[in-house]
Amino acid sequence: MAGARLSRHELKSQDEITTSLRTITGILQEKQKEILVGVVVLLLVVAAVVGWRAYSGRRNAAAAVQLATAISTFEDLTIKPEKTRYEKAAAEAQKTIDSYGSTSAATIARYYLALSQERLGDSATAEKNLQEVADRGDGSIKGVAQFALGHLQAKHGGSAKAIETLTRLYDSGTYPKSSVAYDLAALLEANGQPAKAQEYYAKVITDSPESRFRQESESALKRMGVPVPAPPVPAPAKP
Repeated sequence: MAGARLSRHELKSQDEITTSLRTITGILQEKQKEILVGVVVLLLVVAAVVGWRAYSGRRNAAAAVQLATAISTFEDLTIKPEKTRYEKAAAEAQKTIDSYGSTSAATIARYYLALSQERLGDSATAEKNLQEVADRGDGSIKGVAQFALGHLQAKHGGSAKAIETLTRLYDSGTYPKSSVAYDLAALLEANGQPAKAQEYYAKVITDSPESRFRQESESALKRMGVPVPAPPVPAPAKP
């Protein structure tokens, strides 16, 4: 109510508030320079993040374009002879790696570099590069590289290494399991390990009954003289 006198308690509270405001004002005046510097630093950090994102986006886009050149060269059947095609593909892939080494495009480029090297007869370097992609690549390329690595090892006499590589790949689930199981079974059979081979042929049938490798797996088990397991019965459709 206007004109009403403040109680002693209200006067004390008002004095405390006034004192606090004066204290805060004094601190702000004393720290004005520091606060201003802090604001400037914050603005610089924000600007740096925005700038880095823009730069990173442009860099990733450029890396993707360079990678596309490497892939299209690798797959261009009009480039004759094949040796020239793979030499050009390797050069474009290496350019991607050299220019954009920290990007995912560079990792995929290393995969194509390895494929080109293998076709050019440099299987040792190709294996090294595939191993690097398998070890460091993300989900988009890791399993693909490991699958190719297993095939390269098997092709060049490293059956034991290939079996180890494909077994790890099967267990990881980062590549279609039916493909890995069938190739692993065929490799085990050729390497004199029929019991393990039968295990993986059976996995194709029981775990991936829709796989295109099912028929080949059934034929392999019949050839080996063992019963063919029945695939799982599909669950009835819900009404």
